[in-house]
Amino acid sequence: MVSEVADITYHESMMIIVEAMLATVQEEFHITDEQIECFYNEFMSKLPESMQRLLQAN
Repeated sequence: MVSEVADITYHESMMIIVEAMLATVQEEFHITDEQIECFYNEFMSKLPESMQRLLQAN
């Protein structure tokens, strides 16, 4: 149970960081939604598989 709570907290905190990064990239570089999606996919592909699974779980 404790590890599940830790995983949820980790997942939520990582999603906040990823969403903030994507919003900042889009605002600063004035890129389209299609470009941000491409950026997100490239970014995710460079993460370790364990992190990819965790971030794509929801």
